[in-house]
Amino acid sequence: MKKEKKPKKEKTGGKGGKKKLLLIPIVLLLVAAIGAAVVLFVLPRFFNINLLGGGSGDSSSLEEPLPKKGLEAYTLGEDTTISLDTLLEEGEGKLIALRSPEKPKGDESSNVDTRYTYIYELTNPAEAMNRYLDAVLGGEQGFSLVSEDYVILDEQRPELQDAEGVLILARPSVVEGHIFQLAIGWSQASANLAVRASAPEGAITKPEPEPEPEPTSVSEQMEQLRGMTPAELGLAGASMDNYTIFPVDGFVTVNGQECRRFNLYPQGDTGSIAGTYFLSTDKQHVYVLDPNTNTVSTIR
Repeated sequence: MKKEKKPKKEKTGGKGGKKKLLLIPIVLLLVAAIGAAVVLFVLPRFFNINLLGGGSGDSSSLEEPLPKKGLEAYTLGEDTTISLDTLLEEGEGKLIALRSPEKPKGDESSNVDTRYTYIYELTNPAEAMNRYLDAVLGGEQGFSLVSEDYVILDEQRPELQDAEGVLILARPSVVEGHIFQLAIGWSQASANLAVRASAPEGAITKPEPEPEPEPTSVSEQMEQLRGMTPAELGLAGASMDNYTIFPVDGFVTVNGQECRRFNLYPQGDTGSIAGTYFLSTDKQHVYVLDPNTNTVSTIR
């Protein structure tokens, strides 16, 4: 007689079951690891910023639950500003992780030494960040683009690229002696953007004005004239040796340029002026005076 085959029991445990149960945790770990790539490598590569917390003994990288209805603001104590979430368009991206270090002991309402890191998954980070800069720079939000030393960048707004980027936004904090700072970095390779909100000690400063260049000396400008040809100056002859150069004391402004005045005379004849010229103190411009109309024209 043939033995009846026993029905196979469904496996609820063992290796097969464990593999299925582990799939979701593995995916979550991968998402967190990819997001951390921006936090750990992109921003620190450009600026000396430890995004995940302090030094030894600091319990950092604590996971916070994501808000169910989206994040409306980045808030540290009484410091608050609109979040990137409020400007993201449908399908453009979303917040995938929120991290914070261990909250400091003492007054929990204080934002001092507290840091939050928000990690987003974005398709076009440059476009999203341009909209965010439009919303927070100046105006009601009052942020400025600053360097890692909190010096306001007086250059034009940078042209952002999807491939990679880093920005630091800052404004004075409600806590005296501190600033409210957003350090933002992204990498298209990881499809992630990280925003770290913090209130470090410091002050926002304006860049020091560049020192005015020293005006060119009279002797240097005379050498400049001697280096030109009579034809360039509208004079007769083949050599500037045929002319004597006399500088006139003081400065005059011509076409917005600070200039010195020079009168040229034929060699050995100081009774009649061959030409009057104005040389800018930066040696970039030369003008000639028309004695009939008392107007100047540019030679170069």
